[in-house]
Amino acid sequence: MSLVGKNIDAYCLRCRLTLAHVVLYEVGGMVRAVKCKTCRAEHRYHGPAPEKRRSVPAVRQSGAAPAVPPRTVRPADVRQWEARNASTTPDVVTWDYKLTERYEKGDVITHPRFGRGFVESTTSDGMEVLFREGRKRMAMNRPETGPA
Repeated sequence: MSLVGKNIDAYCLRCRLTLAHVVLYEVGGMVRAVKCKTCRAEHRYHGPAPEKRRSVPAVRQSGAAPAVPPRTVRPADVRQWEARNASTTPDVVTWDYKLTERYEKGDVITHPRFGRGFVESTTSDGMEVLFREGRKRMAMNRPETGPA
């Protein structure tokens, strides 16, 4: 059964996220090209997550492994998130993040990767959300596209 025209989760090179795509063509039963439903970019199918490249040192070093700098998170964002999270009552309504939904300032969302977040501001098709990892600009209110 052909998958051409059907929805599939794939890693988008432009968005740098795993998002919904439409299958453009397949060869020998394998999906080869997809079109991102968010940014409309057409590219090769990369599966649901990017391929991880292993970094192999050219020369083995003796002793401890080289230190990898941790991703910096603004302490003010962490403190603000913790304060907001602590002041949230247990019966607060939390919405699962969906690209097609519309959110308002003050909504509490749950993202599969970033966890609980608090909507800080919105535009017609985007929002800024405060997560424990920091502030993220996220898409919302996108039209739902189904198979043609």
